[in-house]
Amino acid sequence: MSVSTDIFEQSKIHYDWKTLYVGLKLGLINFTDITKYAIDFLASHPDSDNQNIIQLAWGENDFDYEQLLMNLLKESNVDDLFPDSYVWEYEKRKWRFGILSYLKNAHQDDFEELLNKIAEVYADMDYPEDMEDFINYLTPKDGYNPSLYSHEENVARLVNLFNYFLDKEKQYFRK
Repeated sequence: MSVSTDIFEQSKIHYDWKTLYVGLKLGLINFTDITKYAIDFLASHPDSDNQNIIQLAWGENDFDYEQLLMNLLKESNVDDLFPDSYVWEYEKRKWRFGILSYLKNAHQDDFEELLNKIAEVYADMDYPEDMEDFINYLTPKDGYNPSLYSHEENVARLVNLFNYFLDKEKQYFRK
């Protein structure tokens, strides 16, 4: 799945070099998003002479974007950005929230497609436990019996659970 950093602006979620690094490592963004961020950074910090940022802003294909981002993170004393670290999981959670918020808006008229896309994100993000309640192919754990309800009622239930989850995530990131 490839997305754009625009999802953060639409969701009003702060993102930075750490977020970009995690997004690159997870295969969620391409180099143009990193170049755009570097250009925007230099425009808002005209006195910056950081060679890593300048190279990222050039956007050459033969640059090692991952290494340039790692250099930036080391300069910022970010040493704990590796899979399963707290910082990594936090940044990954930002990506998940941004993607899910985007999907909610993009598929607001087709709930079944929304649920299918949510299930893809669930898989792409390594099956996070906190999403299990609204994944359309999982058996409910709360005693709910889908066979007692219509298809439309089951879909509505999953979408409501998803919206509740998204609201909780939004509150988490706005703190």
